[in-house]
Amino acid sequence: MFNGRRAAHHGAVRARYRFHRRQSYRFAVLSGVLGQQQSYERHLVSSPTGPGWIVDRHQFDSMLLAQCHHYQVRVHWQATLDHVHRQADDHWLLTFKHTDPPDIRARFVIDASGRARALTKQLGINSLQLDKMVASCCHIENDNQHFTGTAHIASDVQGWWYYAKYSPLRGSLCYFSDSDLGLPTSPEALLSQAAKQTPLVNILAGTRPIKHTFKRCAAYSSALQDCTGHHWLAVGDAAVSFDPLSSYGMTSALSGAFYASQAVMRFFNGQPEYLQVYQSLIQRNYVSYLARREQEYTKINPELSLFWQRRHS
Repeated sequence: MFNGRRAAHHGAVRARYRFHRRQSYRFAVLSGVLGQQQSYERHLVSSPTGPGWIVDRHQFDSMLLAQCHHYQVRVHWQATLDHVHRQADDHWLLTFKHTDPPDIRARFVIDASGRARALTKQLGINSLQLDKMVASCCHIENDNQHFTGTAHIASDVQGWWYYAKYSPLRGSLCYFSDSDLGLPTSPEALLSQAAKQTPLVNILAGTRPIKHTFKRCAAYSSALQDCTGHHWLAVGDAAVSFDPLSSYGMTSALSGAFYASQAVMRFFNGQPEYLQVYQSLIQRNYVSYLARREQEYTKINPELSLFWQRRHS
């Protein structure tokens, strides 16, 4: 939410870039069998966008919170938006559950609630969802030092796998498939199914799931019809969400937050037209992403399963 603390908001956005590069693990190699009979490697140091990074999300979020405290940004934990109302003086009145006080007035509101889109759903903003993809995820303990700095991607009959170590002793394992297809129901089932994949056998040997970290979350591609409006805008997954195979979600969220902060500051400086500039930028990026998404999924034979057939339709 944006309530006039422009410097605080912008400072937090700048900090995201600093911490992302200083505290993260270099994403040096991408290996996998996506549409290939044999594994292959792609060194991202040669990518035109520069080397990638594997982020320890807990550490990353902790540093963002520290920046919020530094700039005296109020943070309300476990708050749920219950109602939003635009007042006659062009302020928003937002009513929350589990906050004290429950009502907050703001001149400008930013929806950064991810695919939940807590604000824009209440405003009746339409969105287009392209698929039903969900992610079944779990952190695992892995003391194998041979694969640090490498992300592994492998296609499966009904989806695809992702594994990467984000610290010397821990990694993140994810399986992506559609919500109406067979999905792992426990951390043990997730790891067992992954260990049957030829490219992941040696990588996951001797690993153990951290059981309380198992979760399932939305991973579908989608876009809002409008990501800006009267004294509001949406940012990150709340504006547009990407297939994780693109490795574009974090990059888009960070760059989108930067451009959103510029648009909001210009709005308060009497230049509201920059909100539309922001929307045009987000929409162009999403159209470009759709083309790259199609290129990746056409590498797989659509006759393999219903999951892959849907990506070719």
